[in-house]
Amino acid sequence: MAEYKTTVALEIGAQSVTMAVFTPSGKGYALSRYARKDILLDPVEEGMRIDYVSHAIGELVKELKVRGKDVRDVVSGQKVVMRFIKLPALDTVDDVAEQVSFEAQQHIPFPLEDIVYDYQLLGSAEDGEQEVLLVAMKKDELDDLNGQVEANTLKTRSVDCSITSLYNAFRANYPENEETVMILDIGAKTTDILFVEGDRFFTRSVTAAGAFITNSIARELNVSFREAEQLKIEQGLVSLGNGHTEELPEQQASIAAVIRTAMNRLSSEVQRTINHYRAQYKGNAPSKAYICGGGARLPYITEFLHSALDIPVEVLNPLQTLRIGAKVNEETLESDALCLGPVVGAAVTGAQAGVFAIDLVPTSVGKERAEKKLIPKVIIAGVVALLGAGFFAYVAHKNATELRDAIARAAAPVSKLDRLHDTMEANRAKYDRGVKAVETYADLFRARYACADIIAQLAQKTSSTSFWLTDLDLLVSYDPVNTSLKVGADGTDRHLLLDTRESRTGSMVRTVEVEGVKSPAVTAVLVSGYFFKKSKEDQGKQLQRLNELVSTKFDERSADSLFSFQSASVRSTGGHYFVVQDAEKSKGHNLIPEYADKFYMVMPLKKQLPVPYKEEPKK
Repeated sequence: MAEYKTTVALEIGAQSVTMAVFTPSGKGYALSRYARKDILLDPVEEGMRIDYVSHAIGELVKELKVRGKDVRDVVSGQKVVMRFIKLPALDTVDDVAEQVSFEAQQHIPFPLEDIVYDYQLLGSAEDGEQEVLLVAMKKDELDDLNGQVEANTLKTRSVDCSITSLYNAFRANYPENEETVMILDIGAKTTDILFVEGDRFFTRSVTAAGAFITNSIARELNVSFREAEQLKIEQGLVSLGNGHTEELPEQQASIAAVIRTAMNRLSSEVQRTINHYRAQYKGNAPSKAYICGGGARLPYITEFLHSALDIPVEVLNPLQTLRIGAKVNEETLESDALCLGPVVGAAVTGAQAGVFAIDLVPTSVGKERAEKKLIPKVIIAGVVALLGAGFFAYVAHKNATELRDAIARAAAPVSKLDRLHDTMEANRAKYDRGVKAVETYADLFRARYACADIIAQLAQKTSSTSFWLTDLDLLVSYDPVNTSLKVGADGTDRHLLLDTRESRTGSMVRTVEVEGVKSPAVTAVLVSGYFFKKSKEDQGKQLQRLNELVSTKFDERSADSLFSFQSASVRSTGGHYFVVQDAEKSKGHNLIPEYADKFYMVMPLKKQLPVPYKEEPKK
């Protein structure tokens, strides 16, 4: 259900920055106020772009009076990588997320740790395959942009891309559309081509756009990029041929001819995209086209595209279902409206009324969200720690009282001095042992909640219908990097913290002796569980999926990970972390059911846990 709240939307385009404020009005939104700032840079000045963007955001914050507000950001489609991928029929949301993570590594031309990505399910085919839209952006570029947003007192609420945001705006403003239509968002660096056909969606970007036209004018007239851009704005139009520009001044006629040549390339790219959509995605040819973006301002562009594509062409109006606030200059809005689709789409997304809900999360925003989730746990842990401190104080006080009583009894007659002296020393030793026991219990108490956090994170991130976890053991001074995993007396057994063989209750803390280590610590956990067994070949696939899941979700570079996995290390030395115990080879040795294979995996901890250990009595 749509939830309309005041929304501040910010689009950071290739040659402009746009900000708009939307307020609830009836059962929708009103455009309360907006402003745009152009960023005209020669290609040789690209290194200065981030400074220009920051300055423009600062001016918009002052002009619209939104200091300290939450903002929904929209980044240019040029900045993101979009891929359409197909997944097999999967049972759960976690299975889809796991498979998308694997596909992202195959389809995105950057290492997974260097990108931020999100995805959207587009629907299922008759054979059960699911089509997914994958949207990714380089992490450092996203963090740089977010840094400029936060530097100007704003707080990022979400980050979408202009393509999916524009799609949401179109759906909100043309809800009755049943035709196959095409949207051409003619921007500065790229023209984004979107197909809307029922519930289907497809997009492709081409470089025939505003900057391409400006460069063509600069070459033809031998002027700078800035001068050519100014000439395009002041004198530019699309020549329709057949003497259309005969009465124009010579320079303007020359500019119109250059623009027509550039537009011919755009129309060719559009036609090629239509053919690709029909051939590869079995779509229908569009019966109408809508144009928007800064490049759509050129006079006669609709007439030219209508002639070139042989379909009706209209200017997209992203504001036709919105009310316009009294503070908005309607004369300026008439010229700017075709550039406001992405910010309108951000407002639609914020109201949870859009088809797409893409959110690329910057590093600082991700950390803040993770910290908010931990606050209740921290409060509970604090209360428990206070209660524990009171208990340990009571134990210490009791031992101290017993010692004072012993000392008092030692002041007996002189004839009993020697015997009482021995009693006093014995009680002093008892007191020291009590203090040491209290310290040991305190360490175990703290480690108890560390284990609870480990179990909670494992449960949260490894939920799957393909396998299940059953046991978790603590490993002391275990080094998985240089040790191949072997479960048994010659492997992890000698590193287990609990010695179940020597204790009837199975809970005795054993003496952990590690050569050269005075203070043993828990360095890893040994987790075991079961796969559903299908075939020997499937066992390898199951193990690979578990490998990919663990190495990705628990990567030590993730802010909330309690473990020290590195994806590359796990992939290259999987036998140090994972081992499978086949049910057929284990008959007569354990109780592994025939329908499953048991697996073990070692998960090294990011922070070691101290081990209070039992000292052996002196002989």
